Amino acid sequence: MSGLSYLCDYGDSEESDTENTKPKKVKLRTPDLSGVALIPIENHVDDPELHDGRYRTFPHVRGNWASYAYFKYPRETSLLNLIDKLQVALASVGEVSHKCDDLHISISKTVVLKYHMITTFTESLREAFAKFESFELSFDSVDVYVNEDNSRTFIALKADFFSNKFLLKSTQIVDEVLAAFSLPKYYDDPSFHMSIIWFNGDCKQKILELIEKLNKTLSKHTENNREIVLIHKVHCKIGNKYFQFQLD
Repeated sequence: MSGLSYLCDYGDSEESDTENTKPKKVKLRTPDLSGVALIPIENHVDDPELHDGRYRTFPHVRGNWASYAYFKYPRETSLLNLIDKLQVALASVGEVSHKCDDLHISISKTVVLKYHMITTFTESLREAFAKFESFELSFDSVDVYVNEDNSRTFIALKADFFSNKFLLKSTQIVDEVLAAFSLPKYYDDPSFHMSIIWFNGDCKQKILELIEKLNKTLSKHTENNREIVLIHKVHCKIGNKYFQFQLD
């Protein structure tokens, strides 16, 4: 039914003025929407069974793009061997451990971007890192972290002193870009680390009892497998879009 058919006839205005009568109250007909296709509001529900028991900690809102900047670490053989050894050492925790699929070091919090901001934001990052030099990334210890809602526990490798200097400088660059978009900056005293293994729930106390053993495993592995990893790109994930920018 045409929308024009819903317009009501209130009478001739000139005739009403002449007769100086009050306007009649006209009852509007109820529109027939039986043939109109309605678009339902999206109701996104996460199924933990599809993600090894993991829950989404960043709420899904249509039109919001979860975004963060990071340095990607290559999945080379030596590191994968170390992860296997650490998993063996963690067997006494009594919980199922999982290898992290995406090996990286975050240099920003996860923030919300609107679609129209994506191009300007990524171009700003590209320009900001145009003069940032490539650097070597290495680790000197194992530590344990729990996310904010205590739903997951992570075993991570902490960046060494030399790497920290570059990582701290990189977060300052990202913070300047975030500030231009009125988005939250990174942590005041960041602990730069790369998560390699995770558990469901809060297992921190159990793992801390093994932390010395884990660090000995790392130390022995590093002595026998000295590999230099050069970081020459900064990455940015925005929703399901990936961007990378070459360093100097």
